[in-house]
Amino acid sequence: MMETEVELLYFTNDVKRIKGIDLSKDKINEICAKSDVSVKFKDKTHDNMPQLSIDMYNIDESVLRVCVKEILTLYGKPDLPGGLFLGPEKKRGNELVKSLIKELSL
Repeated sequence: MMETEVELLYFTNDVKRIKGIDLSKDKINEICAKSDVSVKFKDKTHDNMPQLSIDMYNIDESVLRVCVKEILTLYGKPDLPGGLFLGPEKKRGNELVKSLIKELSL
């Protein structure tokens, strides 16, 4: 069974402005630990705006779905990576996130 990879991209200032909360790596780690989902963070800058990239991995897509849904509910709609060179793991992850965005009406 192939692992599914989800990458969520959040502009830290937008989350603060729109949701009134700070992005918390500790909170995301807590959510992922409950679901046994591996997570990695990368701080980025896009057009001089601070951005946090959250990469999550799990073989069981239903487990990953629960984790991602909780993060989307907390922080809102993320940006997603795009491009022709996404591997099958990230393509599946993008589809998972898109279906949750639709389900949550974000």
